[in-house]
Amino acid sequence: MSPSADELARAFARGEAWAYEAAYRIHGDALYAAAMSVLRDAPDAQDCVHDVMARLWQRRHTFTPERGSLRAFLAVCARNEALTRSRNAGTRERILTRVVAPAAPSPDHSDVVAERESIERALSALTERQRETIQMAYYQCLTHFEIAERTGEPVGTVKSRLSGALRRLREFFAAQESTHV
Repeated sequence: MSPSADELARAFARGEAWAYEAAYRIHGDALYAAAMSVLRDAPDAQDCVHDVMARLWQRRHTFTPERGSLRAFLAVCARNEALTRSRNAGTRERILTRVVAPAAPSPDHSDVVAERESIERALSALTERQRETIQMAYYQCLTHFEIAERTGEPVGTVKSRLSGALRRLREFFAAQESTHV
């Protein structure tokens, strides 16, 4: 016999293991659909759903039934994670393309050298923690959650630091482009 939606939500909020299994079994398709609508890639969407459920298991008290339905909560978590992954994938691709494979290097590679020096100057303008966070996110392709695990810091701190670092890098390159125009 399946639990009622209310029983499942209360057990999920209490962190009962059976409730996580039941929530995944009952709502997994909706979570997958939410992730798939953003990521458009089946393996990525599956990983996203798995990571969301694992994160919620580690942070058992993030859901409270008084704030809304369990299904809606889980779908929002899956969609938010998918959006984060999508943004990170796009940013990683732009940064890696710029760093690793410049569009049309000159035969003497002086453009490549100048580009890399520019990137090194931009990274050196960051704080050490910002630089480390950028390297973990964009060179090691770690998620915010994985960075938080490695550094022992809250995910919010990681996101904030990464956001600040990206803002400083944008400002650096914008200033550099305006002096070369």
